[in-house]
Amino acid sequence: MFFRLLILIFSIVVVSSCDFLSPKKTTLRNTAILDTEIDYNDVDVYPLFLDCDNCDTSEKQNLCFEMELVRRLQKITANNHLGLSGDVSDTIMVDILVDTKGKISIVEIHKDAETAEQFPEIDSLMYQSFALLPATVQPSLKRGIPVNSMFKLPIVITPKD
Repeated sequence: MFFRLLILIFSIVVVSSCDFLSPKKTTLRNTAILDTEIDYNDVDVYPLFLDCDNCDTSEKQNLCFEMELVRRLQKITANNHLGLSGDVSDTIMVDILVDTKGKISIVEIHKDAETAEQFPEIDSLMYQSFALLPATVQPSLKRGIPVNSMFKLPIVITPKD
């Protein structure tokens, strides 16, 4: 009888001691699972022009990239006249892609039918303007790996005075 009681106590100790070890394995396993989950809708580092390299937060980097892109496009398109007359103005949306090599390109231009009819050369002007941008910028990074990133850029068309 004593021998059976000793075996029972030994079995309980062995079984319960394994319970103390398993939470550590579960914690390590959960950490590994969390570490492998990737948010594909956000990047760690936004694309950068060299002028934006001194920004300290990713939000400031993104804002700097957008402002610098707009500034450079305005500089390129400053002398282009589309033959606007009267009070014609519109906003077109341009989907742009910064690829893993840092090349900026147009994916799609969204405009209404009236704007397309009045200014058929707007697409070619946009493509030419983007072609004159710097050859490359630093691409977006996710966990240190270059990734593609998409942006919507509103472009306001206004008549020149």
